[in-house]
Amino acid sequence: MAKIICVASQKGGVGKTTTALNLGYTLSRVGSRVLLVDGDPQAGMTLATSLRARTEHGLIDVLRGDLSPVEVVVKTRDESLSVAGIGELEPEDVFLLENEQQRERMADVIRELALGYDFVFVDAPAGVGGLVATWLSVADSVMLVVTPRLLSLTSLPPFLSLLLWIQEHRNPGLSLEGVLITMHDDGNASENEIIAELRKAFPAGSVFRATIPEDENFELASERSLPVALLPGGAALARPYLELAVDLKSRELAGSSGNADEPVRGLF
Repeated sequence: MAKIICVASQKGGVGKTTTALNLGYTLSRVGSRVLLVDGDPQAGMTLATSLRARTEHGLIDVLRGDLSPVEVVVKTRDESLSVAGIGELEPEDVFLLENEQQRERMADVIRELALGYDFVFVDAPAGVGGLVATWLSVADSVMLVVTPRLLSLTSLPPFLSLLLWIQEHRNPGLSLEGVLITMHDDGNASENEIIAELRKAFPAGSVFRATIPEDENFELASERSLPVALLPGGAALARPYLELAVDLKSRELAGSSGNADEPVRGLF
């Protein structure tokens, strides 16, 4: 079964959906089977992939009991990357998504969707609301997306408190996959100082080495509903996502290699 990673942020507008899309796409290009799940009522991933041109169905149809989980998954052209949208929401559907009684049902849906994939990225809403708590409750890990701004530092504690609460009360196996810095101007001394503070504040290795630069082409890619690598000349901008993909694949391989102290048994 896939590793389920909740891509989350304590505030909006930090590139969370862009991260899920571009990292998922990159992993799919290096041999992984990836599913992107739109877990946000604002349908960010659905819009970012032009999914509505293919289907209006999504997770809400599964929760209503109208469709099975596999019926809302749409494969992309190369079939190593798939997307499950949120669906067409009526006003009352927001309450259905937020309902705590749906938490276990949501977990069952995601686990069923995860079959046959290596990674599932759930694009969660920004903030610390009930739906974010639901996604954290069903995930294996969380990737926290932050910008190198002072507001990112001051607004982190409520999210970290939620993460600890989820670990203690709902999902003891939830881990921090890592903190990803986005919208980074590496020539800005103030931003570099904030990144240094973030690296000190989190356990060693928790803040990813790769940072995502501030660049208008990310907005252009978003307008065209594309991963940035598919833009003309976009390969250089996509390089940090390749570094992230290699990092995640390395962890996957390390986790599946078994105990290093076990006796060597050979290939057969």
